Amino acid sequence: MATSCVNLYLRSYGNEGKQHSHGHHQLVLPLLGKLSLSVDKTEGDVERNRAAVIPSGSDHGYFASEENRFLVADVPEALAPALERLPFFVELDPALLHYVQFLHSQLVNGTGSCHTKHQMLLLLIQLLQERHGDKLNLDRRVSVAKQFIDDNFHKKIVVTELAIVAHLSIRQLNELFRTQIGMTPHHYLTELRMQESWRLLEQSDLNIQRIADAVGYGSLSSFSDRFSRHFGKPPSYFRRKSK
Repeated sequence: MATSCVNLYLRSYGNEGKQHSHGHHQLVLPLLGKLSLSVDKTEGDVERNRAAVIPSGSDHGYFASEENRFLVADVPEALAPALERLPFFVELDPALLHYVQFLHSQLVNGTGSCHTKHQMLLLLIQLLQERHGDKLNLDRRVSVAKQFIDDNFHKKIVVTELAIVAHLSIRQLNELFRTQIGMTPHHYLTELRMQESWRLLEQSDLNIQRIADAVGYGSLSSFSDRFSRHFGKPPSYFRRKSK
């Protein structure tokens, strides 16, 4: 999974699907219409602000009676074992709904590399776990480093600073953070900055220089280069699309 494209795609469902299972977790995220699901005999709907988490090996079937479209992600068990502990049906708050819209735009526009889509999926899973799972059983030192990034991603952060905060060597921090979060501290920081900058481009009137400042980039050219490499399009592209 870490070296290939994420299996993330758009799907519309027909009237009824027979009960079946598969050897990977699956996320079904709402875009249009309603999908009625039965997951291990638990029934619920995916619509508007409600998503489904289908654990690997779970018997499930579906029914749809109207036009529909969903964002579906196949997630290998090893990538996110904690998904098994989430409810089958989860509510999506405005921030999560915005993130789903972002993933949809990336898929439709064909922007972002395979690596970027992989990182985006990991962050979505992280957000779902934080909102709907049991308290994440993170190593205390990883938790401290992650919280520091969450609180300060709009500032300049260097890995030596994070290592000091976590009381770990840089190598230990990178290895432990990757094991428990699914990406290195640097990638996690970059992902947070990129998602926030995309949100500001779409939802605020800040100019691009001020957006760069707001997400921790002192140089507009550095921000634009990082953004373009991450999403495959420059910041100005998303600013035009939002108007």
